[in-house]
Amino acid sequence: MILLCLAGEQPIPNLLPVRFLKPAQTLIAHTALDASRKSAQRLAGLTGSARQFSIGEGYQIPRILDTLRREIGEPEEEVVVNLTGGTKPMALAAFELARQRRYPMVYYQTEGPRGRDQKSKLYRYRFDEQGQLCLEEGYPCELPALITLDDYLKAHLDGYHYNTKQTAGKVLEDAIAQALKPHVDEIKQNVVPDGVKDQAEIDLLVRCGNHVGIFEIKTGGEGSGKKAVDQLTTIAAREYLGTYAARFMITQSSMEDRYKALAYALRVTVIELKEYRPGRPLSQSDARHLLDIVSSILPIRRSNG
Repeated sequence: MILLCLAGEQPIPNLLPVRFLKPAQTLIAHTALDASRKSAQRLAGLTGSARQFSIGEGYQIPRILDTLRREIGEPEEEVVVNLTGGTKPMALAAFELARQRRYPMVYYQTEGPRGRDQKSKLYRYRFDEQGQLCLEEGYPCELPALITLDDYLKAHLDGYHYNTKQTAGKVLEDAIAQALKPHVDEIKQNVVPDGVKDQAEIDLLVRCGNHVGIFEIKTGGEGSGKKAVDQLTTIAAREYLGTYAARFMITQSSMEDRYKALAYALRVTVIELKEYRPGRPLSQSDARHLLDIVSSILPIRRSNG
């Protein structure tokens, strides 16, 4: 099977179907824009057999369609088209190619319920003998966990390393990681993207299935206001870690209402751990508060007790 992917800024809606469908070859179409080209390169690095090609400007549908026809050729094996990524004209051109050649198509659902009901869903469509579009039997299907945090970071960054320096907030970060660890699939701490001269750091990341959360953690004071929100929205911007990661701001002290409003407007969830004392694990109350809020956003595991 050959899987055709359309590279935009966001690589995960392409990476998950590749991992699930396991094609013999992945063809990755990208535009001349640097973000699309880099996304294609990173996706190719995370797949087995992949070939990238440019469709030039990503907005002229007839030209894109001609390029797709030429690059795919007339293969003997099945071709599946992933419509999820790329520009809208790229998706329209890919759909038209699928319609003309009766190729099946897939689409990864990027929106839906949050929290414990959050799922990774893939839809697969085909054209019947009369040329009518229909959803294939067994779809939409829920995708199992297909990526690691390393995959997620490599899909979005040119590389990363860890900050091993001890900081004032490290004790709180460790306490939060310990509280979350039994309820998530994976945790990483103190991740620094390559190429930013250690000016940006991700305090904590978690993975629940195919879903990722990014945490900025502050012990309090002035650092828990607008500066902290800015730091989180910078490191969790679409240019760094994509649009699908959940963003959390955790502070030991109360955050002013004006900064809470700013965080809310920027899709940042604020969590206040007011009972925390340095050097100790989170209190039962703080741990429960942390898990209650995170579970409203991410599909973390919760005990029955």
